[in-house]
Amino acid sequence: MDFGIFLSYQRIYRPEDYRTSLFEEKRIEAAAAERLGYDMVWVPEHHLIHFIQTPNALMLAQHVGRDLSIRVGTMATLLTLRHPLIIAGEIALTDEILDGRLELGVGRGAYQYEFERLGIPFAEGKDRFAEALGFLERLWASEDGAASLDGRFNKFTAAAVWPRPRQRPAPPTWVAGMTAPTVDWAARKGYHVANWPFIRPMDAVRQIAETFHEGREAAGGRRGSQQLAILRAAFPTTSSDLDARVEQVLLNHRINQRLHFFTQNADPSGYVTPEPLEEEPSREDILQNLLLGTPEECLDKVEEYYRLGVDQLMLYFDFGPAHEEVLGAMEVFAREVMDPFRASHNLERKRPIAAQPASAST
Repeated sequence: MDFGIFLSYQRIYRPEDYRTSLFEEKRIEAAAAERLGYDMVWVPEHHLIHFIQTPNALMLAQHVGRDLSIRVGTMATLLTLRHPLIIAGEIALTDEILDGRLELGVGRGAYQYEFERLGIPFAEGKDRFAEALGFLERLWASEDGAASLDGRFNKFTAAAVWPRPRQRPAPPTWVAGMTAPTVDWAARKGYHVANWPFIRPMDAVRQIAETFHEGREAAGGRRGSQQLAILRAAFPTTSSDLDARVEQVLLNHRINQRLHFFTQNADPSGYVTPEPLEEEPSREDILQNLLLGTPEECLDKVEEYYRLGVDQLMLYFDFGPAHEEVLGAMEVFAREVMDPFRASHNLERKRPIAAQPASAST
């Protein structure tokens, strides 16, 4: 099982509470991920909200990954919001800039807020996504790097896209699948799948894992060559620090749910107040379902994902803690969770932990 770092770019407090560069912090965290032996770095895409300031995942992948050797993925490039020819060129350019280290995660978008602001009907998301992804498949498969599209949302005759991806025919493609039907569809199509269950219990993860494995096997896919990733918040910590982390998870959850279900009360700057929801997870729910707790407790939870056949844990530590706290948690997880897990399963560390650079503490 691999361990990826998901740089969520999330900020749960008011804009005036932050004085440092969000993007410099993430660049430093990406470098720390490589130094600490994580397998991959992932970056998201969202629009017009203070909560996640990531208007172009491919640009962020270039920003954090250009001077590293680790693989960098987008989770997810939203195929619904831009012209497919533009997206194709941006994907190829990013793979070129990253020397063929791009992992392409694609999705249709989760927040109705974004669609409404951009004048795109939220109900069209699924069909727009399928049309754009089908075009990319044909484009990558073409010998001359050109393809046509006669779709519902875009129509054009054969157009060549330059540059072409460094990886041929294209970077590995991951589909962001939130529901069992989407996971099943993507698995049967031969794609890697990434799922984030938020604070839902492990039973939900088990259902997704079973759906993925059944779909993959029905299509003739092999374990390992076609992968399932699960995104979870993580923070190995002591009992004295747990309440602060639980509170940050809860604030994060409130904002996310208000955006996801289009119930937010956003001010003109796009800041969403984390007002309590009618139904909220308990402290026990948060501690049980997320990778929070002592390193030993986190290790036990990692073993459960391994038993379910999860190929990669996409961990995000930046659900609210300060940048310096995120760096510390990443290091503790690497030394006291990831390393013991790899040792117990005879898996080699990707690279030794090097000395922490001075810039990482500034």
